Amino acid sequence: MEPSRPSAESTTSTTSSTAAAEINGSTHNDGRSNVTDKITMTIKLLFIVAYAIVFLLPVDLPFVPEGSGLTLTMVAYPSMFILAVAGWHRELVAQVRQLVSGGLRSVGALAIGLIGANILVHLGTLISDWLAASLPNAGEQLTNDTNISSAIDAYPPWMIIGALAVVGPIVEEMFFRQFLLSAVAKHTRTWVGIVASSILFGMLHMSSFSLSEWVGIIPHTCFGIAFGILFAWMRKNVLFPSVVHVLNNLNGLVPSL
Repeated sequence: MEPSRPSAESTTSTTSSTAAAEINGSTHNDGRSNVTDKITMTIKLLFIVAYAIVFLLPVDLPFVPEGSGLTLTMVAYPSMFILAVAGWHRELVAQVRQLVSGGLRSVGALAIGLIGANILVHLGTLISDWLAASLPNAGEQLTNDTNISSAIDAYPPWMIIGALAVVGPIVEEMFFRQFLLSAVAKHTRTWVGIVASSILFGMLHMSSFSLSEWVGIIPHTCFGIAFGILFAWMRKNVLFPSVVHVLNNLNGLVPSL
């Protein structure tokens, strides 16, 4: 006696049910993925807008009391750090893996980036000093440097190191390299993104459009160029310029504390 076989209709029904379940599951997963992508994009946009308003727009914010700029900076950096990590968490996870798996190559790239940045800044300082000595009213100290000195006097060392030496540089790299350089390079060329982001990075350190401020930001702009080159060289991994930026700020701030 032969064993009974499932009918064609039964087989077709089972197959259809399985396919429908897979489609429903795939649709459900796609729906969740779309929601997650929208949330991530919203967080990125919030970070970009917040950074531009707080640090780039040359206007006094109505909700910030006069003389509270340092306090705003100390609060804004940690807040924006959280937004940046939340918005680019997927990219950052991949970049951490790239940096760690690179081993000695990553260490070498960081060393080259640090040396190159210092060479470019030294060159920028020479140009800035020459212009300051040659042009009238161009030798005043950059206001940004004065503000940093005020912050060192006003806040405990751990806050200075945390906000200005570690978190601040990472936030700046997320905006100027991860976002701005990448966005400009996407629609033009990489070198255009490097130059544009570096000029704006230099302008970040201006408090007015006076000649002395333009002259004073030349070393900062050179730093931005070095960070941009390192970012592009390391396949748009923002962790490399971030590490160099943090090391530079630590070297500049820790001896003053």
